[in-house]
Amino acid sequence: MKSNGYSAPALIQLFAKPPVRGKVKTRLIPELGESVATDIYRYCLDYTLGLVRQSGIDYQLWLSEESQDSIFQDQPYNLQQGTDLGSRMLSAIKSRLEQNANEDSGVILIGSDCLDMTPTHLQQAIDALRNHDMVFLPTFDGGYALIGCRRIDAELFANVKWGGSMVLQKTLENAKSLDYRVSLLETVRDIDRLQDVNHYAELKSLIASN
Repeated sequence: MKSNGYSAPALIQLFAKPPVRGKVKTRLIPELGESVATDIYRYCLDYTLGLVRQSGIDYQLWLSEESQDSIFQDQPYNLQQGTDLGSRMLSAIKSRLEQNANEDSGVILIGSDCLDMTPTHLQQAIDALRNHDMVFLPTFDGGYALIGCRRIDAELFANVKWGGSMVLQKTLENAKSLDYRVSLLETVRDIDRLQDVNHYAELKSLIASN
């Protein structure tokens, strides 16, 4: 896929898990069960895949494990490499930046469970990377749904407790120590807990239909 004439070449890396029961949206399982949790994840994943496919921006799919699920439409994908989320993101982002040494290029890594993310956010992230080293799309739970980079060091993710409420704050502290110029976009919601699900009529409909 070709970009739509953005002055700064950019690539989206979509991090996702295959929609396998019992392996996705595990924090929803105690209240909603494996089937509903999987349906919710699949809905979010389908939304995000549509977002990147329709964006006109080059993108890569990065999966946590092998999959033949039809939702990926037999699309080529990369496998995430690393022992935790930080090392997996570092590996993926570095693989792109090392391929393209142009200082004006960037990589934007997103997750697959943010229904608030829009094409505008992707454009804003690309614009931010023209004058910043990094850009984040923060989430209300203290993390982020998007991270964009023009350069990256392993220290960026040092001592980050993934899944906790201080993920963004610690990452920003690390970025400051690395003297990165950072841009923050508006705060959005991702889907991790039942209170998040209840913000979206389409997700509540999935619960009601089961």
